[in-house]
Amino acid sequence: MSPVHTILLVEGRKSAAEYLAPDLDDKGYNIVTARTRRDSLAIAQEKHPAVIVLDAPSLRFSCHRFCKTLQDTEPDSPVLVLLPEGEKIDRSIGARAHLRYPFSTKKLLRRIARLLPASNENVLQVGDITLNTEQQYVIRDKRESHLTPKQTQLLEILMRHPGEVLSRAFLMKQVWKTDYLDDTRTLDVHIHCVRKAIEDNHKSPVYLQTVRKVGYCLTAPKKE
Repeated sequence: MSPVHTILLVEGRKSAAEYLAPDLDDKGYNIVTARTRRDSLAIAQEKHPAVIVLDAPSLRFSCHRFCKTLQDTEPDSPVLVLLPEGEKIDRSIGARAHLRYPFSTKKLLRRIARLLPASNENVLQVGDITLNTEQQYVIRDKRESHLTPKQTQLLEILMRHPGEVLSRAFLMKQVWKTDYLDDTRTLDVHIHCVRKAIEDNHKSPVYLQTVRKVGYCLTAPKKE
């Protein structure tokens, strides 16, 4: 039987029809709600929620300060910030993911599901790169990026051979099940997308290196 995950939903004052808790109550989660910063932090330390959802437009406290305090007390609880329509996410806030209004309950549930703890067989880690093969996302330096199925397969193969130079032929065979090498633009496009997900600057890659006339090599040293 799957574990029942606790979700801490932090919502401020708003009309009854706008509250999100009723939409989540019958979805198989243990939903705990809070209104204030103090109550939210107290519940987080007591319940150790699997995911914390911050409804930023309704809150009367700083989400940035809240997340900073949370990192010191409950660093393993990922935060999903709900943003007003059109507002850009502040990457320094420390949240794992964000979602902008308006959104459907289905989309909110999908975003929460991606943040839930994954079984060990679905998670690969090389240095500070973490790949969830089931949910198809990668995390590097607290930045989460969604991947397509093929991008996930490509990164998985690279991460299963860290420090090894993998030929273009090998990657084409493993991911696309083909020996055809006259046109490898598809591979190049997918390498480009993976780099955008894991590199600080995809134009000057540090983690996913090109080995000229051979293929690619993934190295991910841990930060000191």
